[in-house]
Amino acid sequence: MILGVNNDSTTQPPASSTHSKESTKPDDKNPYHKDVTADDKKARKAAKAAEKKARAEKSVANKAAAAAGSTQQPQKKPEQAGKNQEKPKQEPKQVVPDSTAKLIEENRQLTKTTEQLAAQMESLVVVEETKTNGDLKSAIKKTTGVEKNVRHVHNVIMPSAVTFDLPKNQVKIVASDSDEGVASEIESTAISQLDDATCLAHIHPAFLTLLAQSELEKIPDVETVCIKFIKAFKEFLRDWTAEREKNQTEASSFGHDLDLAIRPQLAHLTQNGHWPLPFALGNTVRLLKRTIKRVDDQTNAECGETLQNYLEDTLSINFSSAYKAISQLLVRKIRQFKKVVVFDWCPVVNHVLLDAREQIEDMQLTVIDANSSGRGTRHVKSFVDRGYNVKYVTMKGASWASRDGAVLILGCSAIFANGAVAAQKGALASVLTANHYNIPVIVVAEHFKFIDKGQVYQRVALLGRQNIEFIQSDLVTAVVTDLRILGPTSAPAVLKAKALTDMA
Repeated sequence: MILGVNNDSTTQPPASSTHSKESTKPDDKNPYHKDVTADDKKARKAAKAAEKKARAEKSVANKAAAAAGSTQQPQKKPEQAGKNQEKPKQEPKQVVPDSTAKLIEENRQLTKTTEQLAAQMESLVVVEETKTNGDLKSAIKKTTGVEKNVRHVHNVIMPSAVTFDLPKNQVKIVASDSDEGVASEIESTAISQLDDATCLAHIHPAFLTLLAQSELEKIPDVETVCIKFIKAFKEFLRDWTAEREKNQTEASSFGHDLDLAIRPQLAHLTQNGHWPLPFALGNTVRLLKRTIKRVDDQTNAECGETLQNYLEDTLSINFSSAYKAISQLLVRKIRQFKKVVVFDWCPVVNHVLLDAREQIEDMQLTVIDANSSGRGTRHVKSFVDRGYNVKYVTMKGASWASRDGAVLILGCSAIFANGAVAAQKGALASVLTANHYNIPVIVVAEHFKFIDKGQVYQRVALLGRQNIEFIQSDLVTAVVTDLRILGPTSAPAVLKAKALTDMA
């Protein structure tokens, strides 16, 4: 044995041990350790047992080598030790005992087997992960239906090309280049006919136009609402009858089918019953439905012609003839007073005033409006266009107008069975001012504005917020109708006469 060899050899086994420890440490701290199968667990246990056995053998070999080095270290010469210290880079030849060499060789083999087992375990974990994650990814891919060009926005998949599984009756619509090449398939089925007003496919254009005009506030009063509704229904009836004749539908079910066909139209006007119809229009619709159920003719054309004649008669009786009758009754009263005060706008009152001004040259007219440039300016415009003089004041000048006037004429929205009058907001103040100056108050109303029962709403269909207020019957002097002049408490007599007329 060469002197100094044992000192270096003593350091050799610890180096191998440190190398083995370093090689085995990654196995202990392997980041891929996860739940594996039972066979993998057994393999792990076997590897750990072999590693412990190798460590025990290494420790025994190290102790033996250390003991052998300690016995030969004192035989070193001081000069030779100094030479070794001066030249530490030169590694002398090593002579290792047979037992130590065997231990080192076994340690290397054990390290190799441990590394192989760790690699196999890592591959098993990776394969298991790919299985679980692969199934999930495949399921996601199947559900999304995205083939390519997938964009991620806020962790949400945004496909630019999607294919849907639709029936065969399809029409493929490919967008232009400006739409980024988006392609989709749309079913070419007809729009379903719903029973509510949210679907506009079965609403006649005439009723769509009527509702649009009301939303734009182009309908100022209830008389205009009734006239436009009757005209819209005439257009609807003409097209509906022509379709029945084209389909050769039996005329026996004309009334029943028309009653069902008009319901969606009314639902659209009232926003599915959310807003009620105005009082006068409600009476008109009620009489129209009663007439529809009574229609019993031989053909569809005859049934349609009968209803068209009824609608023409309604326009003539309720408006043209009623305006003439009211004008004849009221002009005689105006001739006695000559100084007339009116409040707000009413088409019937305007018609009577124009007739009276043509017949009475010295008639004086004063218009009271709720607000400056309000609806009362329509009276002023109609008089100015014909070259007549007129006075215009707001509610602040109501006292002056009533003191200078001789009679107050009002329009109304409805008259109830107890004689109460529903008029535009502000009319009550004008009536109280007129009563203070002992001026008679005359209300103008067509017979279809009389109602036997009803509920007051702040908003009605086709007129928006109507701002109605009620005037008690004891504040009204007389009511002029197209039938005769009567007191406000005689409203039940008009209702009875109207009921007898409707039943005839």
